[in-house]
Amino acid sequence: MPLGPLPLSQGEFDELIRTIDEGIRRVEGLANGLIDRVNDALRFLGPFAQGALDLLGRFRDLMMKFFSEVGKFFTRWGVPWTLYDHGQTWTREVGGPVHEQTNKVEAGQMLVDDYWVGTAATAYTGILPLQAKALAAIKAATDDLDDALWKIGAGIIAFWLAIAAALIPLIVELIAEAAVALGIVTAPAAAGAAAASTAKAIALVTAAVTLSIAYLTTLWTEMRDLDQRLHNSDGLPGGKWPTLVSDISNGRVHDSGKTLDWNIKS
Repeated sequence: MPLGPLPLSQGEFDELIRTIDEGIRRVEGLANGLIDRVNDALRFLGPFAQGALDLLGRFRDLMMKFFSEVGKFFTRWGVPWTLYDHGQTWTREVGGPVHEQTNKVEAGQMLVDDYWVGTAATAYTGILPLQAKALAAIKAATDDLDDALWKIGAGIIAFWLAIAAALIPLIVELIAEAAVALGIVTAPAAAGAAAASTAKAIALVTAAVTLSIAYLTTLWTEMRDLDQRLHNSDGLPGGKWPTLVSDISNGRVHDSGKTLDWNIKS
């Protein structure tokens, strides 16, 4: 069944993306400032300068990796509400009308068995249960499709929330480490701490990417299984709409009591 609204509204999701964009720019500014401060301190560190330079190089490399990982996705952040709307459309425009027709297709709801008898009428009413199964299978498929699109949209939102969760502590720690880098003696420690903070952020981003890929892979498998279930449904033999086995192409209408394909019921 449809799962209801997404965790964030469209406006809230747009605000989340803007916040992440601002956060990335903030990280870039803090990183550049910290690098400049440590570089300024190098000439006063004497024999300790090389160690500080090595720590600074590690921080710079990790920061480049961080921007590379986030940059792979940030220009294509997805459109969860478009997916949600498409799922709702499948339910509203296809699933709903199909569900309304399912009960009507049963013989008791059709006029054919009220007015007609004969081989053609029997063949026609005999196919109705299969057509009811076919309609039920289509309705179930639209529900599953709606659910899958909802889950993909929710997964996109969850991914960017995870990225935001990785950015927030990184910004907080870089602010503190940039302050430590103001001191000549403490500058090397600031570079080392900044490298550690960046490594943690990269690990969080990598985990978010890994989980998202696994999540989407599972959904893809479900969609593939949905296609197979639809084609293997009892109501859709061979993936096709059930049709009459008997030939009623030459059926004629008479009410004279003769046994013909179609006869008006007396």
